[in-house]
Amino acid sequence: MGHYRVNANTSAHDAVQGIKDGNPFVAVRDRYLAHPETQTDLIPLPRVGALMVEPLAEAMRQFLGSRLHCDTPVEHVEIVDDEFRSYDGNDALLATSQNLLLCCGARETPLPELLAFRDRWEGSAQFLLRERLEGLPGDNSLIVIIGASHSAFSCAWRLLYDPLFSAFAGDREIVILQRRERVKLRCTPEFAAAHRIDYDPGTDVCPATGLVFRNAGLRKDAKMLYLRIRDGEETRVKLEEMNSLDEKQELLARAGLILQATGFVSNLPPIERAGRSLRIGDPGQCGELHDLDSGAKIPGLFGMGLGINILPDGDPRGEPSFNGGIHGFQSYPLAVAPRIVDRIKANMTLEAGN
Repeated sequence: MGHYRVNANTSAHDAVQGIKDGNPFVAVRDRYLAHPETQTDLIPLPRVGALMVEPLAEAMRQFLGSRLHCDTPVEHVEIVDDEFRSYDGNDALLATSQNLLLCCGARETPLPELLAFRDRWEGSAQFLLRERLEGLPGDNSLIVIIGASHSAFSCAWRLLYDPLFSAFAGDREIVILQRRERVKLRCTPEFAAAHRIDYDPGTDVCPATGLVFRNAGLRKDAKMLYLRIRDGEETRVKLEEMNSLDEKQELLARAGLILQATGFVSNLPPIERAGRSLRIGDPGQCGELHDLDSGAKIPGLFGMGLGINILPDGDPRGEPSFNGGIHGFQSYPLAVAPRIVDRIKANMTLEAGN
């Protein structure tokens, strides 16, 4: 938990406002929302940890005790007789359990077309967590951002409006490369009408919330930045469409910094059973993971978070046209985590009955 951070363009309010009444985290929620520092546009990342993450971890310790392992590196997991055994780097046994939930975060890896530019490449997550400029090119070269995602526009927002980057960005040319013609925005139908946003009322509106592109659209500052670029109010960033990166090699060669915002790969520890390394993934509706080679569900093994693509049925599904994964601060805690907890409880009840 100590490594959870909110990027500079996403309000941490989204995370704590998803905490419902009647649980041990309510006090953390209310103190965070009432704290004057949390009302600022750019709360420093260490303060997010001190004001929200650390108190959440302490609240968990109060009722989990020694069963809560924070900042404990798990290097590999073995499945023995349907029991999970977690080991550290020295091959010492850290814990055994009947159920295991993997929330290991994710990593960004360069697209094949960008391997030749590895020396000037950076993933969006790394860039959005930056608190210093060390390692970035100091010249006035072009900056290319790849992707039309929320993270891509968040990177552009930091370059333009975060004081940390005011001298660095300066008069640099910034280009966002996108593969799709339409950029989606999360908004109400009224907002869409007022800002001339194209959408299909039959397929692009979430039936539960009435929001347009509830799960697929840009949010908050990223959304407003796109509108400013589209309407010519922000001229320091240029949007360019492309069919593939192959046709943009000359542009990439001119860039001093290339930021990739095209998704994540799950950062899971090696998992073995009977001496065989398992390829795991393909989560079900309740987060259960499968052996990708055999297609069989692995009882008691669950996953959630970036890089683990869970698309629940029902209300969290959002707009009918949405076919991606849910990685939002609110969607995972509210839609996926309760299902995982319920399934683990069911497993425990079944085991007790047997």
